[in-house]
Amino acid sequence: MARVLEIKELRFEDDLLVVEALVEDAVLVRNQTHDDPAEWAPAVCRGSLYICDEDLIPATDAQLCDMMSDRIDDWAPVDQSDMWGDD
Repeated sequence: MARVLEIKELRFEDDLLVVEALVEDAVLVRNQTHDDPAEWAPAVCRGSLYICDEDLIPATDAQLCDMMSDRIDDWAPVDQSDMWGDD
């Protein structure tokens, strides 16, 4: 389970909830060596889940982060190089 640290964006596409969030240990920043373990870092990722009428949206941000951590297992890092254009 990937732990969500902060939710950046939520948007609905029909019954699908698309989430962008800062996810703990999402990207490999240093490969494992003979002497040291691999090093992972948080990154902004995108994931999604289907929402139905019976789903209850949590009241606090912390509970919402926990819900996203529990229900989304397809997190993919977002390429942020395009976000800060050279205008």
